[in-house]
Amino acid sequence: MPPTHRAHPITLFGVISMVCLAGCESSEDAIPAEPVYQGRHVTTLEFGSGDNSEVIKLLPDGTRAVLVASKTRKVTLLDVSAGGLTELRSANLFADDTSESEFTHIDFDSQARFAAVTRTRPITDGAGALVDCQGSLVFVDVSDSDAFGAVLAELPVGPMPDAVDISPDDGWVVTADEKDFDEKCAVEGVEASISLIELPGADPAAARIRARVDMTTGADEARREPEQIIFAEDNDTVAATLQDSHEVLIFSRAALLAGAGDDVAEVSAADLTVVRLPDADGGHEPWPDGVDVFTDAGGVERLIVTGEYNDLLYTLALDGTLLGTAAITPEVVPEGFPRAASPAAFRPDSVSTFTYDGAPYAAISLKHSGAVGVWDLSDPAAIYPVSMVKVGAGEEASKAEESTLGTEGISAHDSGLIVTANEDESSASLVAPLD
Repeated sequence: MPPTHRAHPITLFGVISMVCLAGCESSEDAIPAEPVYQGRHVTTLEFGSGDNSEVIKLLPDGTRAVLVASKTRKVTLLDVSAGGLTELRSANLFADDTSESEFTHIDFDSQARFAAVTRTRPITDGAGALVDCQGSLVFVDVSDSDAFGAVLAELPVGPMPDAVDISPDDGWVVTADEKDFDEKCAVEGVEASISLIELPGADPAAARIRARVDMTTGADEARREPEQIIFAEDNDTVAATLQDSHEVLIFSRAALLAGAGDDVAEVSAADLTVVRLPDADGGHEPWPDGVDVFTDAGGVERLIVTGEYNDLLYTLALDGTLLGTAAITPEVVPEGFPRAASPAAFRPDSVSTFTYDGAPYAAISLKHSGAVGVWDLSDPAAIYPVSMVKVGAGEEASKAEESTLGTEGISAHDSGLIVTANEDESSASLVAPLD
């Protein structure tokens, strides 16, 4: 049996630090006496210390999840229920690849016929020096059968991709080809990009590149590196976080392809909608990471973005209009949870939205606290926290230092189940509704 650790759920109301834009009213009036969603830590399942299990995604029906170990290029199928996590199958891919190639992100088609996994592909010369940075999108079987992990197709994309998303209608895929100038690809002449891929008939074998968005900037400008990427429900609007330049990029798939015919459309990010996110009080920059879409209480689709290094959450309209920011403060996170002594005391990393009992929520991994925070998104101009849950099997940090878990990947389902990938501990945690 996996180790089980239960934490007291934290009910949060009246302890929010909020900056309202666009004329929103006081957030205190929007906070109910008894928030609907309350979470509890059910269990944490540990894996090999060398796996670097940093990405996890629930399949569409919420009863299975795939955990991705980046460095070992391992995918693991998990059974998920309110009672716990169970490992069903695992597969190591590209065993003959001796390079530093990694798996970085995953998404599924709506019927869970396959997964799309981003794969970085660093290229070295005979002396082991890095000379090029490539990337590919790997389509993988995720059925609960002996075929699990079988590679169905592989398509080259831009350099060192870090994220992938499949459109709700299964017809399109986008990848955020980060490059990662400073850490993984210090190679001149290679530029970050976004790849738009058509998936005719939801058939991986027919996947083809239709457009590339180039991120090249001037020598005196901040580098634009796409970090995370998401399709809106219209199957057309795409949003990506640009971490190093503190921006969000938004574009229309149809507009990108207009006039391209059968050619691959080449578009500059400078010609698309780019929104610079505001800094926090004190001037701390956001370094945005996670992004997801949600439908607010009025039935309008919005974006939520995490400011990884200033502890701010941003809500935006699909046209890029900033609606509000919510600060994660010491009053929001329980005193006993770990935290770093920096502007990113809690470090909101990844975000996954869900609807529970008719209300929209965001589940956010708080990396420096080794925790999951849940925010009510009903009013995008005044979002507020409702639950904080500590996860992990063996936290070693005190409340005065950052968590040792490395809680990063997160995925939530409308059932209220939330799973996290804890990279440094190499584990997966499950949070379920209190009821």
